[in-house]
Amino acid sequence: MKNGDYSKLLERYLSALEKGKEAYFDADEILFLLDCFEDEDDLTHYEGVLEVGLKLHPTRDELKIKKCRSLIINEHYKDALTLAESIQEKNNQELDTIRLECYFYLKNYDTVYDYLDELLSDLSCTYIEELVEYLATFLNDLEMINDAEAFIRYWLLIFPDNIVLNNELCYLYELNGDIEGAINVCNKIIDQNPYSYEFWFTLGRLYSLLYEYEKAIDAFDFACACDKPDTELLVSKAYCLFMNENYNKAIEIYDELLPQNEENNHIKSLIAECYIKLEDFEHAYQLLKDIIQQENNAEAGTYINYIRCCVETDREQEASLVLLKATNLFPDNVRILSLLALTYLENGKEEMALSVTDKIFKQLELVSNEDTNDCDKLLQKGQYLFMQGEFKKALKYYKKILKLNPKMPLMHFHMAMTYFSLGDMEQFNKHYRNISQKELAEYFKPSKLKSAHEVLFREEKYIPIEELSKEYLNNKTNNN
Repeated sequence: MKNGDYSKLLERYLSALEKGKEAYFDADEILFLLDCFEDEDDLTHYEGVLEVGLKLHPTRDELKIKKCRSLIINEHYKDALTLAESIQEKNNQELDTIRLECYFYLKNYDTVYDYLDELLSDLSCTYIEELVEYLATFLNDLEMINDAEAFIRYWLLIFPDNIVLNNELCYLYELNGDIEGAINVCNKIIDQNPYSYEFWFTLGRLYSLLYEYEKAIDAFDFACACDKPDTELLVSKAYCLFMNENYNKAIEIYDELLPQNEENNHIKSLIAECYIKLEDFEHAYQLLKDIIQQENNAEAGTYINYIRCCVETDREQEASLVLLKATNLFPDNVRILSLLALTYLENGKEEMALSVTDKIFKQLELVSNEDTNDCDKLLQKGQYLFMQGEFKKALKYYKKILKLNPKMPLMHFHMAMTYFSLGDMEQFNKHYRNISQKELAEYFKPSKLKSAHEVLFREEKYIPIEELSKEYLNNKTNNN
């Protein structure tokens, strides 16, 4: 049948429906209409046509199977299973799929394995591996994680080189936070498919989650050798280059993306961050100014970087105007409030600075009551507690960060300072020895030396609010 037949059949059904009559359709016409509804993803008349078909042709198995699928969609799993088991047809892949889905939904797990084992032993069944692949994906899509893992591991014993099963296992490892396990599985898949763009891309993304940026970049390059890279891969590679401090190469990729990308302003902001790292503030200023002039809803980070570029390029008056605008747009952003308080301090308006600083600490206290695995937020909580003199509580957050990201910059420095404040010189020395020369050089820049010296060698735990605000505001690593 053709598309014209579909229109005529649908018109005939709707005309009869409007008149309150029942038009006759043969079973193939009903099935054709139902398939067209599925292809068009328009189920408006699906149930009505299906009921007409079952009334006219109650013994037609294909229509019963359609009904089973409809019952599953509407979560009537027992009814679907009862109907499916009433159909006597053998070696029907769709029918077997429906039965197995129902068993899973009804948590009849033993029946699932028994049923599949029976199909496996049936030499006439040619689709058992496809069926297992479908069910593994089905379980992951439903986020039935424990069931999916048990199912996949069982069937990998029978089909150890199955790409779909291994790919789903890789996904499960990543979902459970076992990135190294996911990488091992992904490498196994690549050994079988060395020219797969998809799996090299996945490997690169997984390495980036472990902060192994060199390995991630290499994997992305292999993916590019397999096929023309898409925007997502190029952005991911540029990000890894940025994190690996290869800012010029990151800029090259972002520049390549600009003409073909709808998110041009987002790309421009990423380029601006690269220029800021290169201390080319003029280039960054021009890009950020262009973004803010075009967008009414630019992100807080864009304004913060723009203000910094204004200051670094001696545009103080413009920086002040932009800071006021940013304060109105993001009244609860800690970094913007920090800049505002610091501006008040520099202009001798200490009461206004203290008022803003008080608001900053209230915002940080709200953040400290949230549970999170975000390392930046955890660092923020730890810093807040440290400044409050709650060193043991701060230590808990710092330890969690090290567990989540052992390569988080300056974490051993924060740990050392906290142990020093607790008087534990053994742990202080342990963490201080783990601070790289590069990190020390970055932290003890002239602008940071005074505040760092005060933190390290102060004799009292209490810090007057004026000094606390200055110490906090002068630390450029604070973020919202």
